[in-house]
Amino acid sequence: MKTKLVRQIGEIRKCKNILFVTSHPDDECMFFGPSIITLTKKPGANVYLLCLSRGDYRKTGRVRKEELYCSCKILGIPESNVQIVNSSLLPDNPMVNWNEEVVAQIILNFIEVYSIDTVITFDKYGVSNHRNHTSVFYAVAYLCLEKQLPKDCTPYALESVSKLRKYVSYFDLPLSFLLSSIKYVVPMEMREVIRSAMRAHKSQYVWFRKAYMLFSRYVFINTLKEIDVLELELELEKENR
Repeated sequence: MKTKLVRQIGEIRKCKNILFVTSHPDDECMFFGPSIITLTKKPGANVYLLCLSRGDYRKTGRVRKEELYCSCKILGIPESNVQIVNSSLLPDNPMVNWNEEVVAQIILNFIEVYSIDTVITFDKYGVSNHRNHTSVFYAVAYLCLEKQLPKDCTPYALESVSKLRKYVSYFDLPLSFLLSSIKYVVPMEMREVIRSAMRAHKSQYVWFRKAYMLFSRYVFINTLKEIDVLELELELEKENR
């Protein structure tokens, strides 16, 4: 039976060179799988992944680097389109905020080299409130506020949801359709591909991640929101009051 990808009205339509920016190996399949699989199937699209650390929190960075290449291959991103940053300035640590200007410069360099027109990353909550995740959002926000992004490059954020919604699997579909304008949904066959990608991360595939891959909405649906400069400026004003 031919696999059919379900792509909803409101998807990102004008995109050719697409960059996913993540913090650690396994973020790509734990959070961004539906978007990645759908966009790699888009005619004429080139999908890239920029991972900002090797995931060396438990000193397994070398292993996790190779696992990431395997996972991306399963999801449809060739190794040549994957870049992994290994910098002491960007430690894999849930309690560390990365310097937004350092991260912003790394992202901007990639955008300029590969003529990226679409950037997809975490929102300010980072799905799990991991500080490395949220740091990536604030780096992209910095590029927006400083007007450093090329005019033809549009940034999007993966929407975080409550813990209840996060773990109700496909029961979150009605709310996702109601509340979000950009959404990527994959059928059961593609969910199995995403789970296979996660299994490529053998060093990380422990019981609670196995459970996550069974129950998380992020395995079958991604909802995205364009990162809007005006909204960022208004939020900044509120914080400074």
